[in-house]
Amino acid sequence: MFAKSFIALDGNDRLTGARTAQTAPYDRYTCHLCHSALKYHPEYDTERPWFEHIDAGSAENGQHNCPYVKPDASEIHLARRLQRFLPDATPRVYKADWNCIQCGKNYYGECYCSACRTGDFSQLTKMGS
Repeated sequence: MFAKSFIALDGNDRLTGARTAQTAPYDRYTCHLCHSALKYHPEYDTERPWFEHIDAGSAENGQHNCPYVKPDASEIHLARRLQRFLPDATPRVYKADWNCIQCGKNYYGECYCSACRTGDFSQLTKMGS
């Protein structure tokens, strides 16, 4: 189970949102964190487009460290509980303040240090939304 992403890099390696991709689609999209291939779900009828990682297109780093590929266990547990009532529930990637103890970088967002290209050495410093 992959978490939905609403941001991706387009065919020109520019950051784009899912709604922007709906109006100006490209032939390929990649994850802004791990650079793995993404599948675009335009959802024209609901107007809630999103991106999803592709099993075969995942970069090695993405398979092991990307928060969209490997959501936190508590998120998966919550999603399974919610799916009893809402069959289409998917995990949410939480954002918070993090500190990477390997490189010393402080950052906000998903648990993924862009310098180390992993979230394994990141510690939560302050809860986000």
